[in-house]
Amino acid sequence: MTKRSPNWILLIASIIVVELVGSLSGILSGDIKAIYNNLTLPPLAPPDFIFGIVWPILYLMIGIVGYLILRDRTNARQNNLILFISQLVLNFIWSIIFFGASNRWISFLIIIVLDALVIWCVKKFWQTSKLAASLMVPYLIWILFATYLTLGTAILN
Repeated sequence: MTKRSPNWILLIASIIVVELVGSLSGILSGDIKAIYNNLTLPPLAPPDFIFGIVWPILYLMIGIVGYLILRDRTNARQNNLILFISQLVLNFIWSIIFFGASNRWISFLIIIVLDALVIWCVKKFWQTSKLAASLMVPYLIWILFATYLTLGTAILN
């Protein structure tokens, strides 16, 4: 098996697409900072500026995962791509429902499904790319924390 050289254009494009998905979700969600700061938040809720640091880093990692899946030559590529896109769509929708539509309980259901999908992604990606699976773990940890915040916010508001 020969090692393929990186396709830098595909890598950069994958990262940009995922970052744009995150940015567009934020734009469509309204004034997230103001909404967040007007909510009654559960214990351990971070200050608003933390999200602006964490999400771009996570989206960078998710973009790299997308690139690794696109470059995969195994039979699992198509299923992994479907899983990847599915979790990205739920990620996109979550903030629009939570912030834009102010529907905390529906967003809680969405994030529960997102948690399950990302766990499934880690499991399936591990079979073909340990790097892709590993890059999803910080994202999984963050959305599990976001699940706690979503539930806490739904209960308190």
